Amino acid sequence: MAELIFLDLEWNTTFYRRDGERLPFHELIEVAAIKVDQFTGAMLDSFHSYVHPKVGRKIENRTLRLLPYGKEELKALLAEAPTFLDMGPAFLRWCGDNPVFIEWGNNDVEVLLKNFEFHRISFDAGWKCQFYDLQYMYQKLFGGDLGMQPSLEKAVTDLEMDTDLDFHSAWNDTFYTVMVYQTMLDRFEGLTLFHKPPKPKGPPPLWELDLGVFDSRWDCKNRPEVTRPVCPLCAQAVSPGRWVRTGPTEQVQRCKCPEHRRLYLVITSEKEDGTWHAKTAIYKDAGPIAERFRRASQKRRADQLRSKQAIEKKQAAS
Repeated sequence: MAELIFLDLEWNTTFYRRDGERLPFHELIEVAAIKVDQFTGAMLDSFHSYVHPKVGRKIENRTLRLLPYGKEELKALLAEAPTFLDMGPAFLRWCGDNPVFIEWGNNDVEVLLKNFEFHRISFDAGWKCQFYDLQYMYQKLFGGDLGMQPSLEKAVTDLEMDTDLDFHSAWNDTFYTVMVYQTMLDRFEGLTLFHKPPKPKGPPPLWELDLGVFDSRWDCKNRPEVTRPVCPLCAQAVSPGRWVRTGPTEQVQRCKCPEHRRLYLVITSEKEDGTWHAKTAIYKDAGPIAERFRRASQKRRADQLRSKQAIEKKQAAS
């Protein structure tokens, strides 16, 4: 029997100081997991614990907005909970030596491991884990747009499941994720787990910068490094072009350097716990990025042409 561990976490994004630098940290405040038979979908065992925070004593408003708890209710739950130093080792023992995690998205296992690292809790020799993104499997099997990442709530609704439990509670979301998996087992005979293929690697950037955290997706475009870019090769100001959205998390601007000619300025923005973490980079030979820019530009021109033709047709008819 192959055993899977369905995992969902809730965390509070806070900050700590190291060597005088203020660094972000996703501190766990709730851990939920359910062991499931891979082939039947039967639930075998469960683990659930709130976690008393030690780094960020204040729960951020953006965290409170996501969770289905009142402020005082959450404070009471966390006040009585064990710290990660107590909960973490207990969870490791429950998981076993070589756990296979299933998550909705691809952040939870990474955040879990970062909390172990931060609290300096070591793993037994030979411990290793695998993890699979059920959200990607759902998109592939049900024919969704791979550029859009459906929320767990949308998947549960689209599959016409009962939604009596609140979303964004780690325990409830773990239970819903198991239900989605059970439905997939019913609908796809011989279902096997599969990973998202790695993105094709293009050339490395000439320059890159972490822009930080913002309240909305593209607020980072007001940063001077973005509004007044310079060529990393000669430090001359470049002539910016029009921004083109090439994907749900990426925008690209084709620029022109007087000396080095065509450059690509890229912004990527990923949502983390209600805020947006943005990065920017400049490429000379952009590879896949240039190809995405070309396709998105062609689509944009075609859409504009169709819109113009529709207006002209409407005006002619009137």
